[in-house]
Amino acid sequence: MTDKPDRPARPGAMVAYEEAKALAVSPDPQVRADLAARPDLAPELLFYMADDDDPAVRRAVAMHESTPLRVAPRLARDRDVDVRVMLARRLARALPHLSAAESVALRDIALHALTMLAADQVVRVRAAVAGALRDVAVAPPALIATLARDVAREVAEPILRSCINLPDQELIAIVGAQPIPWVLEAIARRAKLSPPLADAVAAQGDRVATATLLANPGASLSDQGLDGLVEGRLAVTQQPANAVKSLLPPGLLGRLSRIIDDSVRGELVAHGFDREDRQEIVAVTQRRLEWARDYVKREPADAKALRLKAEGRLSEEVVWDALSWGDKGFVRAALALRADLPPDLVQRIIDTQSARAITALAWRAGLSMRCARLLQLKSGLPPTKLLNARNGVDYPMTEEQMRWQLGLFGVE
Repeated sequence: MTDKPDRPARPGAMVAYEEAKALAVSPDPQVRADLAARPDLAPELLFYMADDDDPAVRRAVAMHESTPLRVAPRLARDRDVDVRVMLARRLARALPHLSAAESVALRDIALHALTMLAADQVVRVRAAVAGALRDVAVAPPALIATLARDVAREVAEPILRSCINLPDQELIAIVGAQPIPWVLEAIARRAKLSPPLADAVAAQGDRVATATLLANPGASLSDQGLDGLVEGRLAVTQQPANAVKSLLPPGLLGRLSRIIDDSVRGELVAHGFDREDRQEIVAVTQRRLEWARDYVKREPADAKALRLKAEGRLSEEVVWDALSWGDKGFVRAALALRADLPPDLVQRIIDTQSARAITALAWRAGLSMRCARLLQLKSGLPPTKLLNARNGVDYPMTEEQMRWQLGLFGVE
């Protein structure tokens, strides 16, 4: 091929099939990676590019919505960890759409690949499977149970805390077999705990888990379980105050906030912070406490983001607070509203684990580069792969470069 283009057509324009075939064998790996990220690329070319020598190309193929599922088992054995992580997220997104009879074969292939990834030796891969499947209603119970019993906290905790596919019998068995503090606390934080499950957690006598249980409005202890607490068997009175703060009346909460205010100020003075820095840090601390206290209302993330936008309060500070608390659902909703993009597209950009793409998303949402760096970190990128600010505060890419990144996802 002597007429091979050096670069793909600009994002947003359809790529002719013959041109795409030429780009797929370009000697420049960046050209191939850019091509593999295009939403309009033909599935057969993605199938071909799954064997590309460059890991960046295979990563783009692994997370592409049009990549044929029959290539999943091959990518699940890929030597590049990021390829396997992105494949896990892509398969989790595909599962809800594979329940029809004609999709049984594809569903079996997807489940086989997910099972391989759930047994991966690298914790980050297993954690990606767990994080992606915890909200998938059709996730196989056997696979979910395996992830829930994983010895690595970053794998098991998301499943134990929020996956709806874990029956009470399985959770009670895990409490008995693995009464580790973080396991008990994760289960105590579930949105709903039946009396048998709540009693099982309380019976282990872990102080933090018990306090978390009492502070959870969705947990229901039986009369027998409550009797045990009243009798002092679990020493509830020794719980840390912050663990049971939601049980306290608003007036007392206000007094505690002032005490925390004074305490924080004292610590900052002792460590040499000047007055301006002290005021800023205390203000952020109080704001983060208010944000966390707001979770008691159980307002859905999308509804909360819409409400704050209507009130003119969907600010960068709000995104910062949500990122600090790990509230991924709200962050996605807020970014979608601020950037005027569909939430699914925002999630897809984040799932690429591309520092440049995530930074471009933050720019589109009108966030500072400091916030863009935190978004990269909270999206799962290791510190060594973060895109840092230029001159400490400026975006390191030009506006044209960021528009190009977004254009790879069809954003005009």
